[in-house]
Amino acid sequence: MIRRLLAEAAGTFLLAFAVGACNSEPFAVGGSLWAAMIFTGFASGAQFNPGVSVALIIYKALSRTLNKESLVELLLNIVVQIIFALLGALLAGSIVKYVSYFDVAEGYIASEAFFAEMVYTAVLTGDAIMVGQLTNSNLIGGGVVAMSVAAGNWAIGKITGGCFNPAIGFAINITNYAMNNDHFENTWIYIFAPLLGAIIGSLLAFVFASELKGQRASMEAKQ
Repeated sequence: MIRRLLAEAAGTFLLAFAVGACNSEPFAVGGSLWAAMIFTGFASGAQFNPGVSVALIIYKALSRTLNKESLVELLLNIVVQIIFALLGALLAGSIVKYVSYFDVAEGYIASEAFFAEMVYTAVLTGDAIMVGQLTNSNLIGGGVVAMSVAAGNWAIGKITGGCFNPAIGFAINITNYAMNNDHFENTWIYIFAPLLGAIIGSLLAFVFASELKGQRASMEAKQ
């Protein structure tokens, strides 16, 4: 478990550093996420996101595959993700002398940003679960998840900045607030919207995965 927690720490740190340094540029964030997955060898499942960890807890519980050991590890992953997201954001701020932030863009309101973050986090967490049902290749699965993040950034980055990760959202914004004393009032959106999206994503993934398993069982029975 220690090695898997170390993988979560390294991956989340790299992701937070990239987001803090590049101002959420889609290719930089998606590429850094995929690079972190490969660098850590997918040892921990390459979650790097409390939303993904929460989605996995719910999915495993619904699938009746959640035991005490896996629950403890997933909860520890969340703690590690928060700590190392903060460290990655702090390093980004110290090197580039500023750190990006997540906030609702001018012309939009908080509720619009909330639902945008929620929807794309649901897609991201659902993809993170479903790729395991569709391919045995970690490289392909990791690429799909990384592309989901990049696509979300392209789609709603102009509205919210494209976060989809409670640990990253909090870490980036608290670091920016410590340095610049601004853009912190809407941080709650980047914590609660991704968590709600993760719940929705895990529930939908369970439904879709169950249907997929049923189709496969039917095909095998016919053979």
